[in-house]
Amino acid sequence: MGRLQRVIDPGREYHRPLAEIEDAVFLDVGATRGKTTRFWAQLVLASVIAAGGVIGDATPAVIGAMIIAPLGTPIYGLALAAVAGRRRALRSSLTLLLSGIVVNILIGVLIGLVTVNRVAVDVNPQIVGRTAPTVLDLTVAIAVGVAGSFALARKDVADILAGVAIAISLVPVLAVVGITLGSGHFRLAAGAFILFVTNAAAILIAGAVVFTLAGYKQEATDRDERAGQRARLAIIGLVVVLLIPLTASSFQILLYEVWTRKAEGITRRWLDGTEWKVQDVSQTSDQIVITVIGPDTAPPMEDLKAALREEIPERVPISIVEDSGRTADL
Repeated sequence: MGRLQRVIDPGREYHRPLAEIEDAVFLDVGATRGKTTRFWAQLVLASVIAAGGVIGDATPAVIGAMIIAPLGTPIYGLALAAVAGRRRALRSSLTLLLSGIVVNILIGVLIGLVTVNRVAVDVNPQIVGRTAPTVLDLTVAIAVGVAGSFALARKDVADILAGVAIAISLVPVLAVVGITLGSGHFRLAAGAFILFVTNAAAILIAGAVVFTLAGYKQEATDRDERAGQRARLAIIGLVVVLLIPLTASSFQILLYEVWTRKAEGITRRWLDGTEWKVQDVSQTSDQIVITVIGPDTAPPMEDLKAALREEIPERVPISIVEDSGRTADL
């Protein structure tokens, strides 16, 4: 731990003072009006760009939203307030974060209502990839939180690192929450929201650890220790609680990978000796889609259906698509 502390805070010449960090992450410190208007302008723009990019499956637009998104400001504000024991900053940062979440989701809902028919929500890769959080997502978010808080605490690290690091995991996910809510896909919305909360909580706890190692707890001479301790315990508790659905989701994804491989093997054996081939076997939302190609009419599917159901539970939807476009749903 001591060696890690020396990496984060090697000396006063690299250390960013507490007052400077507070001015960067607390909107009620310093030029309040300017920072507030900048925050809301950037958030609205980032939310619109992210929602449009997600619906249109436009990765450059999503990346653009990540670059300008300011939602990490209140998250790091909460982490710093928890370490420095700033009761007022805890309340204001939490209020700002919750308000930003609501606005981000509402913009996603509105844009989704008028444009979601462009692409089916449950097959849009920008959406599907953000609705099944796992323990890996928690691990990545912790690394993001360490990177961002490290950049804030060190003078010799580019400021842009903090903005890019926190934005990667936040605004597009909330856009997905709004879009899926607006289209009535509540299960997908719940999965995306769990991913957002996971990322935010991981960034919070990582930020709190880094800010503590950087010495900001000792530097805050007028801290409210009780408020800070409660905030830190709440952050830790949230992460522990999130491990339950994340572990369950990770296990579910593993099961689908096993079932998908089994489906591919069974289908290949079913087509063995014919001119038909397996083009693709993949998971789309919560179903397995098998695509086969070949001349004329495919072999009778009854044997394939029976073989698939011997290995894959009835509760898992399976679709078999022929090159002619005919689809058989089990």
